[in-house]
Amino acid sequence: MKQIHVTLEMGKDGYGVSFEEFPNIFGFGETVEAAKIDAKAVLDGYVVVLDRCSRPVPEILQGEYELVWQFDMEALLKHIDGTITKTALAKAAGINPAQLTHYSTGLKKPRKEQRDKIISALHSIGKELLSVS
Repeated sequence: MKQIHVTLEMGKDGYGVSFEEFPNIFGFGETVEAAKIDAKAVLDGYVVVLDRCSRPVPEILQGEYELVWQFDMEALLKHIDGTITKTALAKAAGINPAQLTHYSTGLKKPRKEQRDKIISALHSIGKELLSVS
């Protein structure tokens, strides 16, 4: 199935959405769920506009496709806030809790290595929780 890569980013009042394959198209939602719904609506609207203007619809938007989601670090940490504490996540990732706070407020952006550590720690915590019976 064709894939469209979507990034969720923190905005002032919610989550912005951008598309790797369509750099000039954006969406927004006050929540992650609303942003995901808007992302699909934006792409559907784009197809309608192209049809009305007799412009070709990109092949990736013809037929079925899958949206592949990725959070920027600030949006990810905001999204999981209240589910996993920053202290627990920092401990699992082996990074300084204050540094994680900087990432969660957008004050600093993590290097790829730090981002990978945080994502790996979240997966590890998730696996641990799934093992509970």
